[in-house]
Amino acid sequence: MGQYDRLTPEEQARITEIQDVLIERYVEQKEAIESGSGSRAKDIELEIKKLRREKEQILEWVSASSSA
Repeated sequence: MGQYDRLTPEEQARITEIQDVLIERYVEQKEAIESGSGSRAKDIELEIKKLRREKEQILEWVSASSSA
């Protein structure tokens, strides 16, 4: 896992969980777009952005705390 070596087991688990959910959301978004449900696709996009932000925050916090 290389880049996640400094994470606690809990943080690693959350990152893995986020990545799994992101995969599911990307598939859902693709299906929503293909079925013509633009509003659902936009809702999913917001969920994706929120999850990506959470992942980035975890990684930034670990990066900041390890350089202190």
